[in-house]
Amino acid sequence: MANVYLKEAIRTMETSSGTAANYEYASTSCQGWRNTQEDVHLILPNFDSDTSLFAVFDGHNGIEVAAYVAKYLPEYIRQNRKYKRGRVSEGLKEAFCLLDGQLLLVDAVNELRAIRRQAHPELPEYKPGITSGCTAVVCLLKKDTFYCASIGDTRCVLCRNGKAFPLSIDNKPDDANECARIMKAGGEVVHGRINKLINVSRAFGDHMFKMVPNMSTIEQMIIPLPDVIIEPYIESTDSFMVLMCDGIWNSMDNSEVIDFVGSRIQKKMPLAKITEEVIKNVLPKEMPPSGIKGKDNMTICVIKFKGKRGGVGSTNMSAMPRTTVRGNNGPNKHH
Repeated sequence: MANVYLKEAIRTMETSSGTAANYEYASTSCQGWRNTQEDVHLILPNFDSDTSLFAVFDGHNGIEVAAYVAKYLPEYIRQNRKYKRGRVSEGLKEAFCLLDGQLLLVDAVNELRAIRRQAHPELPEYKPGITSGCTAVVCLLKKDTFYCASIGDTRCVLCRNGKAFPLSIDNKPDDANECARIMKAGGEVVHGRINKLINVSRAFGDHMFKMVPNMSTIEQMIIPLPDVIIEPYIESTDSFMVLMCDGIWNSMDNSEVIDFVGSRIQKKMPLAKITEEVIKNVLPKEMPPSGIKGKDNMTICVIKFKGKRGGVGSTNMSAMPRTTVRGNNGPNKHH
């Protein structure tokens, strides 16, 4: 297998920033020590009339699935009938599953191949979407409510009362429910990896793990069905939100990231500089001799709330309960 690491890290950072009506945002990505950049992210302030979308997609074995999903998932969500009818959590789950099935169609496969050839001309082609995939975290801020859907181990963390408040759940093969499903589908979990190969249990793509006959989409070893956390935005306590891939949180845990970002916001540092400071803090000057810290692609998005969002004030948001909609409570079959 080709070496996945470079002799010298690529330290170039791609940073963007902007301002919306009720928040400002910045994002930074860096390839780092990996021989390819496989992260993609989205910030769509005007996703629909009352909703913003924030997302990070972390590819593995190529960028093609992450790039494809980033291109098409927003429209899959926007056009979903359940989403249009206000059943946001159900709409997110259905959109994830429908788009994942789309990856097997001829037109999609051809597009995946084209993305891979353009992004990774030096790498073997393999079977895009079969041997490659991506994790995802997608957070909708709809009026005054967060709807955060996630598969795999990309994360969304809110700063609430100055502390880390997770809006996503990691899906790992050695989690009890995930392991039980994997084993029922004929797989095994060894050292936290399915069949010794992959260390996430939910993802787009990776269809080599989704081909067990007579089992539904959500019964396979790897599934695209997200957990969805529904949480009110509380103006008095919620100051900013971070979306990040595991290349960040492998080196800094949720609390460390929130403290790092929060302390610099208090010092009035521009958000774009803060996101770059996170990357600099994580990316080592020399290749670590062992472990995974500091070796992966790195992407972080920070959304800083201005405070006065439309709708807040008419409802006592602090009295609204947190809701977690686990993916395994979804429908049994997706067509």
